[in-house]
Formats: sequence, structure tokens, C-alpha cells
Amino acid sequence: MPERCLVLNGAGAGRGQSNLIAVLERGIVVEEKVLSGRGASERFAPAVQALLARSGWQQPPELVAAIVGPGSFTGLRASLSLAAGLVRGWNCRGVGVRLGDALRATMQHDEAAILCLARRGRVFVDPPGRPAYALPVEDIRPDSWPAVAGDAVYGDDALPELSGEPGDCLLGRQTVRLPYAVPSAGGIFRAACQALVQGDRAYPLEPLYVDPPEAKLPAGGLRPAPR
Repeated sequence: MPERCLVLNGAGAGRGQSNLIAVLERGIVVEEKVLSGRGASERFAPAVQALLARSGWQQPPELVAAIVGPGSFTGLRASLSLAAGLVRGWNCRGVGVRLGDALRATMQHDEAAILCLARRGRVFVDPPGRPAYALPVEDIRPDSWPAVAGDAVYGDDALPELSGEPGDCLLGRQTVRLPYAVPSAGGIFRAACQALVQGDRAYPLEPLYVDPPEAKLPAGGLRPAPR
């Protein structure tokens, strides 16, 4: 277990308090800052600086752990660029973890599928042991998962189709909806430690994009490089 760890989550795409930065010692949160999802990326760097100052650390952390996705396109790019830069500057270890793994570690529920907010009437689905993917909300079939959690299911930003009464909910009556929207700092830390031990759950500090890129090459190709 690392003595000191900085964790970052910039994946939240909703308007609520879905992103965070925290510093931990031996797995215990020392300082934490929770930020709203939209626009949070603009405040990540000064928030990290303030948290490190309040922590009183004389040495940089041994580990930087960050959520790689699925989630907000801009938030992931900003938070992971910051995480990668800190790892390089501090010459410490860095590890990326999936949002689903971090939330399952927070809940201590290994079988739950994580449903989080995406754009254009869709959700990101992060199931255990399988790749994450995007799904239109109307394509969700009742009882597809034994248990679900995530900000699309629970919290201020939850979608009515997934958070309503069992008879009106697309998830069906057999699916257990767990009252967790986002991972805790401790959950991110535990997922990172598990990833370092198991290896197959560790990701580089790069965004895990579920959707294909929206930008396309011009029909006539790229312009020639300037001379």
C-alpha cells in the first residue's frame, strides 16, 4: 500500500457534485475537494495545489490514481493530463482505473453494472469483467443486470427512466438499484491498489473513450504541410 496517494476523478458529466480530488495517507483521506461535474476541469490544478498545501506533505505522493472513464470528454482529458504531468514531475507511479471498478470498490459490490450519464439521450454502461460501452436509454431492457449504480440511476442527475418507481422504470423489478452515484476517494484508492496487484485492471493515464471521435477528416484530405 502506498504511504501517500493523490486521487482524481474528472469523469462526471452531470451538473451535480460528481468529481473530486483527494489526498490519502495509508488509505485514509486526509484532504478532499468535491467539485461539480461541468466546468470542474478548470479548477482541478489549483484545487490540487491547495489540497497538497493543507495536507502538510513535505514529499510528493508515491502514487497518483485517476479515473480514466467512461465519462465526460473534457473532464477526462483535463484531469488525466494533469495526473500524467504530476507523475512525470514527481517521478512517482501513476495508475488509471475504470469508473466502474472504482464505484464497485466503493460499494464493495463486485457484480453491479455502472450506468453513468452520457450525451444525446444515452448512458455509459460499465459492467464487471467486460468492456464499457454506450447505450441509448430506450434500448435498456428490463432485468439486464442483477444490480446497478451510478449517476444515471441515483442522485440529483439521475434519469427518470432509470430512477422511477419499479413499475415505470426501464430497469425492471428484478434489478437492484444501489444508492451510489459516484466513487469515493477511498474506493478509487482501493481500485487502484487492486489494479496494481492484478495488472489486468490497470490502465495508463489516458482517457478511455467509449464513443468514436466526432471529428472527421476533411473530404478532400488534409492540407499539405507549410513549407
